[in-house]
Amino acid sequence: MIAKRILSAARSEMRRYIPAFFLCALAALTPAQQKSDSGKSPGAAKQQAQQADSDAPLTPSSPEEDIEVAAYYIRKGDPDAAIPRLEEAIRLKPKLAKPRLMLAEIYEKKGDAAAAVKCYKDYLQAFPSAPDEKKIEKKIEKLSGQ
Repeated sequence: MIAKRILSAARSEMRRYIPAFFLCALAALTPAQQKSDSGKSPGAAKQQAQQADSDAPLTPSSPEEDIEVAAYYIRKGDPDAAIPRLEEAIRLKPKLAKPRLMLAEIYEKKGDAAAAVKCYKDYLQAFPSAPDEKKIEKKIEKLSGQ
C-alpha cells in the first residue's frame, strides 16, 4: 500500500518536471534544428510544448499521503527524505498538527534545536488542546537551554 502511494507520488512529481525538461531541451536546439520536417516554425513547436504542458493532468498529493510517505521514510531510516513531504503536507493543510510534530522530532534527533523548537511551537499553535502539551513544553524548555 505504501509502495503504491510512493509510486503514485513519484509519477505526480514526474508530471510536473517532464514538460519543463522538454522546453529546456527545445530551447537548447538551434533554430535550424528546431524546424521540423513538416515545415513548422520553432515558435509552433514551442506553442505545442506549452499546450501539452497545460493539458497534463496535475494530481496534487494529499497531506495524508505526504504524512504516510514521510512516516515510511522515517521507518526506513531516511528522515531527510521525509522533511520535504512533511513540509508539503503543512503547505497543503496548514492546520494539521501531526506533520509539525513529526518535523520537530526529526530536527530534534538531527540536533537542530532551533528548528525543533520552532516546529514544537508551531505544533502547539496548530493544536492548542494537545494532550501532550506539557511534555512538548518541557521539550521546548530543554531544547531552548542548549
